[in-house]
Amino acid sequence: MIITESNEAYHANPAIGSSSVKAAALNSVAHWHGAEFKSSPAMDLGSAVHANYLQPEEFLVKRGPESRRGKAWQDVIEGLRTDQVALPVNEFHKAEAMAMAMHENQNMAKLWTQDGWEIENSVYVECPETGLQIKVKADAYNENLGIVMDVKTGQTANPAAWASQYGPFYKFGYYIQCAWYLRTLQLEGIKVDKFYIFAVESKAPHATQCFDISSDTIKHGEAVMMDTLHCIKEAQASGEYLTGWPDWAVL
Repeated sequence: MIITESNEAYHANPAIGSSSVKAAALNSVAHWHGAEFKSSPAMDLGSAVHANYLQPEEFLVKRGPESRRGKAWQDVIEGLRTDQVALPVNEFHKAEAMAMAMHENQNMAKLWTQDGWEIENSVYVECPETGLQIKVKADAYNENLGIVMDVKTGQTANPAAWASQYGPFYKFGYYIQCAWYLRTLQLEGIKVDKFYIFAVESKAPHATQCFDISSDTIKHGEAVMMDTLHCIKEAQASGEYLTGWPDWAVL
């Protein structure tokens, strides 16, 4: 099933998403089962950059007062639609500057001239190996090009940092997310086989970098993804959501 919905509606759906699988894979099923989705200033900034870059015509980002305190901020929040995000004025301008830097990246600009892009669609399917209901909300995909594209905001877009085992690609489980997006979209019959990440730094000059995720990396991510889904299925069947950690750990 392919639908268009707000981030709020997507996160409220109980199907398993990539964030759940990353939480279980990088920590344990206990961390997945006990997690609660809560927005944060960093997530709001990321959502605003996504909106400004991918859907500028929708005007999804609202400028608030100087801080997240007081009645003026609350008034802005209460006036938002479920698909909108508000930022204090300084962060609002930062999100605009980050999106502008992204638009200036010529490698990605060439891709956007191609027809066939689908933006922010939610996909819900059943995993045939486990029977679990799974979901994905892809930033963008294009069946004509066979590409899934994901926007990432963070402290660094430096390729050397991203290639490190301690960098954001591995630290935040993006290699799992890449495989998850491709596999879930493919199960829905969407013809994609390549994954690109477009990263932008949150600090000026807001450097950008395009990443082409290799097939070997996708295979590794898919292996971790499937192992984790089987662990989640076993935990649901037993009703035991454990860390799997020893009673004592020696350092």
